[in-house]
Amino acid sequence: MRSITRSSRSTAVVTTSPSPQGRGMTTVRRESSSIVGLALALLLTSCAESESGTPTTLLPDLESASTSPTEASGDIPIEEPLDVAHLLDQPCTALNDEDLADLSLAEGKLSERTISQAAESCMWRRSDDSGSHADIIVMTENSDGLEDIRERNQDSEVLEEVQIGGYPALHASPTDRRDVGRCELWIGVNDSEVAYFYVALHDLPDASDPCGFADKVGEAVIANLSF
Repeated sequence: MRSITRSSRSTAVVTTSPSPQGRGMTTVRRESSSIVGLALALLLTSCAESESGTPTTLLPDLESASTSPTEASGDIPIEEPLDVAHLLDQPCTALNDEDLADLSLAEGKLSERTISQAAESCMWRRSDDSGSHADIIVMTENSDGLEDIRERNQDSEVLEEVQIGGYPALHASPTDRRDVGRCELWIGVNDSEVAYFYVALHDLPDASDPCGFADKVGEAVIANLSF
């Protein structure tokens, strides 16, 4: 993995807002200070959390499967666009019973925390009652899909290019909270829609690598969509 970290005085971000196996991953992490576009601020809110560990703002949460691609996701064309129309109002069907067992997740339920006017959000809680959970929502508000997310996170503390199930993806978040079990994953499923996952983990060992768990969730979703 090739990692580049850039830092500056402070971070001022107004936004927040599945990779063939066996390939290496190029990681770019940037930390700087700037104000991200107002358009994203209207779409993606910060994921502040309450004492119980669940988001207090209108933002979904989830995670997906770990991969090691060699090229940046920005170099990967979406040659086989995925149809995600059914996930707009049935997002909990993104994972099947086998996936839930493998990921130790309970049956998903629709969540009131959604930042989209076009799509529902689904939350899967960990079956161990730890308070950990993963959420998904399909973002339709970005006309250029993942590229819009990439551009609007250029000054975020976390910006990592990955591949999930052969599709371009990003770990991107205005603030880096991976050390407290939080990760945001964005997968470009077609040229204009993005599957967004937010993961909040409290239980070890997964909490030590929230993006690894987020990638597992994303891999399972992409596999189901590609079937």
